[in-house]
Amino acid sequence: MSVKLNQEDVNDTAKLMIHRLIARAIGRDPSLVDKAKVSLDRSSKHYEGYSFVREWSELLDLPPSEIRRLLASRSERMTRLRLSSPFVLAEGIDFGSTALRRRIWRAAKRVAQRSPTCGVELPRIVA
Repeated sequence: MSVKLNQEDVNDTAKLMIHRLIARAIGRDPSLVDKAKVSLDRSSKHYEGYSFVREWSELLDLPPSEIRRLLASRSERMTRLRLSSPFVLAEGIDFGSTALRRRIWRAAKRVAQRSPTCGVELPRIVA
């Protein structure tokens, strides 16, 4: 019997995995938060008035430890905000490698296959 995967669940899980890697990187280099602020500032010119710009701005003003916790969160709010993350375009964070993106997507697909509702909890990242 084959389980039909929900692509949205797989993609949300992949974004969560990416942001958990980013959270780990912030633990090593908190200046990535400032780089995300620069990235957000660039994109805010194009998306002026959108709520995600304000929400990310408020989130990026939090202490790095709290930002790391939120980036790794499975909350509905963070699932939504990861769709417009300033981190993925920030200097010093590189997910441009096709091979890396494919590995992350395949890992997300495996997680989704274990649980059709994507309810499998990923291990917490502790730095």
